[in-house]
Parts: sequence; C-alpha cells; structure tokens
Amino acid sequence: MMRQEKIQLIRNALVKKMGELCSRANNTICKMKNAEDRFPDPFDEATVESIKFVEFACRDRERELILDIKEMIMRIDSGLFGICDHCGRVIHINRLLAEPMSKLCVVCQKEREMHKKRKSAPLAVRDISYHYV
Repeated sequence: MMRQEKIQLIRNALVKKMGELCSRANNTICKMKNAEDRFPDPFDEATVESIKFVEFACRDRERELILDIKEMIMRIDSGLFGICDHCGRVIHINRLLAEPMSKLCVVCQKEREMHKKRKSAPLAVRDISYHYV
C-alpha cells in the first residue's frame, strides 16, 4: 500500500476517534444537566462530587486529545503530516501507523527523551565536605 493511502487510513481513524470523544463529551454534558444532586447524606454527596470531578478531569484530557487530533488532521490536509517538527525529515510510515500523533522522527524523539532524562536526573554530589572549621 502506498504511503498516501496509509496516511488516509490514519486520517479516517483520527476522524473516527474524534467523533467518539465528542460523543462521550456530549453524553457527559447531558448526564450532568439531567442529574438531580440532592442528597440527605453528606457522604453520598461527597462521593457523587468526587465521581463528577474525576469524570470532568477525564473529559478535559479528552478535550486536549481532540485538539491534538484536529491538529493532526489539519497537518494531513495541508501535507505537513509525517514531517518531523525538529529536523524536517520524513517520519517513517510504520511510526505514524503505530503512533499517529507523532510530530518527531525516532531520532529526534530519542534525543528529546534523553534531554528530559538528563534534565530531571538528580545532581550527583560527591566528595564534598560539609565540615567548616
């Protein structure tokens, strides 16, 4: 299968995923609008509020994912999909099939991860004397 055909398969999968996420968000909104949240027991009310909080947090993450998916669809439509944001090289189609949200080629992604790892590593402090006389 040609690269362009595979990219269209990825686009179709992204559109489908975005539709599912939007549907979930709409269901949550409808459920919240129709809910009657009057509880005589404060513990029941606290439980329901906790569940709502978790659900809203999940929907917020999904909202961010929808934005990322929209960006990827725009990149496909404009011909920029599959081009590394850092070095400009073509991202291998197998990487895009496995992780369609990839904006970096494997080499640049590894460099970024190594940089993050080095940045977050604790500083090694050895052979320092704390005895001041």
